[in-house]
Amino acid sequence: MVAVELFHEWLAPVASPAFLRQNVLRKPADITRVPMLHDNSMRRAGRPRAWQEWFRVAGAPLVETRRGTHFDDGHLALQAAAAGGGVALGRLVYAVDDLAAKRLRIAMQPVIEMDIAYYLLIPEARAGLPAVIAFRTWIEAQAADFRSDFTQRFRKNMIRSNAASAMPSILRASQAK
Repeated sequence: MVAVELFHEWLAPVASPAFLRQNVLRKPADITRVPMLHDNSMRRAGRPRAWQEWFRVAGAPLVETRRGTHFDDGHLALQAAAAGGGVALGRLVYAVDDLAAKRLRIAMQPVIEMDIAYYLLIPEARAGLPAVIAFRTWIEAQAADFRSDFTQRFRKNMIRSNAASAMPSILRASQAK
């Protein structure tokens, strides 16, 4: 099997602009006093609870993160956040269009780069077929454009952690206003 990495997954607390006007969130602990929206889809892949990981990386004291509404699909959690239902720890690959359209805003830092990536998988026996080569070329170009657009959108405060531990890299993303 040929595995071609396309791009990584990033997580950030997101909410609708109206929700953020009504609920001032200045520090991580403030998130615990508003409705928390959970994307449980990554737990099927053996990932830890995302909110716990976010609070750990944010340097906040460990808090109860299981309360709130749980969704088995990340898109549903983002739709609930865009509708004003609370703060979702959004997968930015899914949320990028809502952020650009200002239906969602990044509620606070940090934005976490996960050790999860999206890949194109090609059976080795078919990797040399002209149609497969054409598709691979096209999808790699699309992924490169996506990474470039994503980086430009969040570049203003981009900082990656140099920690040698298991802590994921951190991106400090600018808030869409």
